[in-house]
Amino acid sequence: MAATCEESQPAICPVADCRALVTHTHLLRHMISEHLDTRARTLPFQLRLREVASGQQTLLMLTYRQLAVDHDQCLAVLNWSCDSPFDLMEPQLDLPPCHQALTFHLPVLVMVCRTTWKALLKQDDDKGVSRDLTSEWGTVYLLWLVSPFTRRAIYANLAVLNSRLQCIVRRNRRRIRNFASRMPISQFINGLDPFFVSLNEDQLDELCDGGGEKASVFLEVTIEGEGQ
Repeated sequence: MAATCEESQPAICPVADCRALVTHTHLLRHMISEHLDTRARTLPFQLRLREVASGQQTLLMLTYRQLAVDHDQCLAVLNWSCDSPFDLMEPQLDLPPCHQALTFHLPVLVMVCRTTWKALLKQDDDKGVSRDLTSEWGTVYLLWLVSPFTRRAIYANLAVLNSRLQCIVRRNRRRIRNFASRMPISQFINGLDPFFVSLNEDQLDELCDGGGEKASVFLEVTIEGEGQ
């Protein structure tokens, strides 16, 4: 299947506050050079880089209350080794010597955004929603995965675990998005889209014994591979 213009053209980096135009073959190089460096100031958390195989679980700690509001942030780059890389995607080019082994892996970015239902739905007074009502709407966390263009759909399981590594949010099978097809967050539809998982802050706080500024959960990501 050939890529459409939109699918294969360079696109803005998925990370908030980074306006770099990135090609699909250079997404991993960009993440390493611009966001993995300890001197980079774009990310409030240390970005993790890992090589993974199909079915391999990755646990990422998420101190959710410390996330900046309305910023798309990357927790990790999971470099997935697929069975037929030449048929599925273009290689990642110009990698540093120490990362050359990842050339034929698919870089999958684990993304998170802390926002509010009011911001998502973009409700205003003209639509009959009062400020008193919208001020009561709670905080929501969105989780999703992005990668360079692939010729076929790739899927992963996302789950949230508590400090005892018990699954507190059921595993959700989601499709990995092409990072160039940037669907505005305002178009997010809870429970109906194939990409996002949404979490309620009140539920997270309850599961974390009241929450607090340093409350944390574990995000479990398992890349399944191509859809059947």
